[in-house]
Amino acid sequence: MRSTHSGAAVGAPALTAVLTVALALSAVPANAQDNATAAQDTPSAAPSSGNDTLVLDPVAMSALKGMGAYLASLQKFELHTKATVETTLQDTDLSVHLGYEGTYYVQRPTGFFVQMKSDRTIREYIYDGKTFTVNVPRQKFFSTVAAPPTIRKTIDKVYLDYGISLPLADLFYWADNPTTDGIRKAVRIGYANVNGQDCDQFAYRGDDLDWELWIARGKAPLPLRIVVTHRDTNPRGSYSADLTWNTSPSFDASRFRFTPPDGAKSISLAAATGEQ
Repeated sequence: MRSTHSGAAVGAPALTAVLTVALALSAVPANAQDNATAAQDTPSAAPSSGNDTLVLDPVAMSALKGMGAYLASLQKFELHTKATVETTLQDTDLSVHLGYEGTYYVQRPTGFFVQMKSDRTIREYIYDGKTFTVNVPRQKFFSTVAAPPTIRKTIDKVYLDYGISLPLADLFYWADNPTTDGIRKAVRIGYANVNGQDCDQFAYRGDDLDWELWIARGKAPLPLRIVVTHRDTNPRGSYSADLTWNTSPSFDASRFRFTPPDGAKSISLAAATGEQ
């Protein structure tokens, strides 16, 4: 799994890690979630004899695959995330919680606008099919570079050339590379309701992450809530987010055109160091 962390979005890697797995399984029909919801509303799990034992509940795997297939099928969407990241302050043992909000406008294959916002920072990433821009509005500087003609190729270029890992990059990248590698456990917890929407709660384990997904019931199996725990950190870091989707947005190509604000300064992107 490719790292998707960028300094612009502390919470993005955890969300991406989850959606990476789901979107990677996009070869499965989108109606797989309908089969998952036919099961009774009680927790289900195969017995385990140890942490290294594979426990793959078929209902939980089917739901994950159905979610991935549906997300991969969306050609145009709007997504808003509201997240809390638990982390430890550098050089201390103090655990703190930081809030982040994300906004995504996507038009495959040639346009996206992504904004990651906290009380301290704002970063924007804009792609219009020809150019890619990083905008830092509070500090009033931006950088624009020539870009390839598709989202997938642009994500590759900015990662390789500039070390920029876009938030939710795997939303575009992994849909073309289906794999089930890395899933060690998958369990259905049961029925839930998130912000008025009926859904099912699932728990999964990868090599370094534990995560929970609340997946909407019905023909649009979207992830509505995510909780992720990093098991390889001490103390463990965690990430939780509610996701609000619009799969029939009304934006047009102008959403992806960047116009420098008054007083903003153009700077050059630094080349990648090869360590990302």
